[in-house]
Amino acid sequence: MEVYRDSIIKKYETLEDLTWKLLSKIFKSSGLEINNPIGCYKQAFKEGLINDIAIWNDILLLRTSTSHIYDEQDYEEIKNKIISDYTGAIEDLLSNLSKVVM
Repeated sequence: MEVYRDSIIKKYETLEDLTWKLLSKIFKSSGLEINNPIGCYKQAFKEGLINDIAIWNDILLLRTSTSHIYDEQDYEEIKNKIISDYTGAIEDLLSNLSKVVM
């Protein structure tokens, strides 16, 4: 189970990183130069691509803290939060992006 948990967390880290970079490129194509995740998430919220900015602030906060967690219980809580809260938010954003980009 530890390998399963660790791979969820690792994939989450990668997905969050790629998500804000994708937003950055989309905004750049429309003339906005935003080169950080906080700015990208705020702009995505302004444009209606993100429904709940508080969840995205949590997503970013959790992403930056994952490399500093050393307790097994904390790892389990992170995994559960990713599955229960963040996966849906990321899927919603990607769905909204596909409507705009396609």
